[in-house]
Amino acid sequence: MKFVIWCCAWLSVIGAASSVVAQQIPYQHGYAFLSEPNLPPDFEHFNYINPDAPKGGQIRIPQMGNWDSFNPVPPRGRVAATLAVGSPSDNLLLDALMEFAADEVASIYGLIAEGIAIAPDRSWIAFRLRDSARWHDGKPITVDDVVYTFNIYRFEANPSIQNPIAGFSSVEVISPREVLFHIDEAYRSDPLLPIRIGTMAILPKHYWTSGDHDILETTVKPPLGSGPYEIDDFYVGQWLRYKRVEDYWARDLPVNRGRFNFDFVKFDYFRDDQVQTESLKGDVIDVHVENIPRLWEQAYEFRPRELGLFKKSYVPQMRPAGLWWPVFWNLDQKRFQDVRVREALWLVHDLVFLNKRNYGFYDLATSYFHGSPMYAAKGLPDELELRHLEPIRDLVPPRVFTEPYRPPPNQGGGYDRETLLRAQELLREAGWVLDDQKLVHEETGEAFHIRMVAVSPALASSFIHYMQVLRRLGITATAKSPEISNWLSRMRTGDFDAGAIWFLPTNTPTSHIDNFFHSSQADMEYSSNWANIRNPAVDFLIERIKTSNEFEDYAAAIRALDRVLLWNFYFIPGMAKTRVGLAYWDRFGKPEPVATSRITSHIQTWWWDEERAAKVAEYSGRN
Repeated sequence: MKFVIWCCAWLSVIGAASSVVAQQIPYQHGYAFLSEPNLPPDFEHFNYINPDAPKGGQIRIPQMGNWDSFNPVPPRGRVAATLAVGSPSDNLLLDALMEFAADEVASIYGLIAEGIAIAPDRSWIAFRLRDSARWHDGKPITVDDVVYTFNIYRFEANPSIQNPIAGFSSVEVISPREVLFHIDEAYRSDPLLPIRIGTMAILPKHYWTSGDHDILETTVKPPLGSGPYEIDDFYVGQWLRYKRVEDYWARDLPVNRGRFNFDFVKFDYFRDDQVQTESLKGDVIDVHVENIPRLWEQAYEFRPRELGLFKKSYVPQMRPAGLWWPVFWNLDQKRFQDVRVREALWLVHDLVFLNKRNYGFYDLATSYFHGSPMYAAKGLPDELELRHLEPIRDLVPPRVFTEPYRPPPNQGGGYDRETLLRAQELLREAGWVLDDQKLVHEETGEAFHIRMVAVSPALASSFIHYMQVLRRLGITATAKSPEISNWLSRMRTGDFDAGAIWFLPTNTPTSHIDNFFHSSQADMEYSSNWANIRNPAVDFLIERIKTSNEFEDYAAAIRALDRVLLWNFYFIPGMAKTRVGLAYWDRFGKPEPVATSRITSHIQTWWWDEERAAKVAEYSGRN
């Protein structure tokens, strides 16, 4: 499908700076990635909500780890929940120019902005602001706020904020309500740029430049916002509570009708999965996305569920399942730079056996984009994929062209002698030999030991069987799960041999892919390329993804990349979580279930049901 350009007749584009006469820009109500928005200009509400949902009550949500800042801009600190810069759906405090429709692949509609326009040559993107947009202190949201926000994000914020909007060179005010973002020529073919710039949270210039606050420093003073909620109360590192803004300026806009229905949204922080689950059962929290198979199957068989006061259900999803905490290797270490070593380690990881012990909770992943009919590679490369692969044929493993990727063979029994022998052969080819039952390098005498570092005790315990199998190859291993801040520091600084991180791509995964796999991100302190992948073939395909102008070509480039990543064995694909299990107290009204790209849509779309809540209160003695 051709990239959609709405603006067909432009009356004035003047001078080398491409200054545009504002009155002549034909704005549109929305934008869709390599497609067209599903909703018409006069739509009344999103299709996946109840527009008449009542307001009131509260919802209590668990979070893992801790927090120490309300400011996501600086590179330091752990930011509190729902203060994300690049996704308006994940920011309860600050509004963006546009809002996502969660039931579309990648469409945005007007929030602070009432219109969006894109130049025919894609050299700029313009927005027209609503007159009604207000900060919580009653002052209007202006083009000055947008300009201030762009300059902070583009040139001074942490790399995770800067990188997605690196293609924008400057911003220009073209009228009291209109701003225009100029795009560097090298980036003009990227169809994600309107979404990236349109969904960044807008900052209040008058607040951050008053002299009392520093936008480049962490803070635990609740900042001024413009969104549906304000920060009401908190205890640093342990919990925080948002309060619904009664006179929220955008409450009745089509993108917000039926959303943000709770008077209070409270987040409690935990450091252990089991404690989260017990807190839910103890009615300390209301809703929990359960990620531990044993707990999902066994922990919630208690009296309230028998009485219908407590529920479990699966949330339908429309985004790729991706990879659920796959093991990856630190490629800055010479031993892991040998693809034969990585393949050997992949071969002996019996994921079928592991999933049996996990009650079949997961799918066996066969793609970095598992579960996506658009992006997951299947069979041999098709004609569109080969257009991307042929220029780099000499840079990728031959099996990319000759073999469909499949999980390791002979799985299900815990370990397999034939597979162990093949892994041992690959290790021997790479220079690793057995010496007194220990695997050592034949030239240096270095023993093969793996330090595995996990984000939680539950994840670390899942490594135990794999470590036992590795011992049969003469490889020793340890698994540790440090405090989460220490875990994050070790991942970022390379103080590990093997790690694990979930790869959960969106429906438009360009930025995600770039952040995880591009060579330029390997030396970026705050990127997610913790594996330190530096592969020119991978970089080539990422650039193809960035510059695709048709969706079919975009998807083919992603499938080609998928094949190259799989056959390089950088990650052990492991499991994919194709179903999201939600456990909750039945206090809430819910819209009809619709597949969306949001895992935590309950925060935005559920509402407090007085009758249901009264039944739960009667049982627990809280009425």
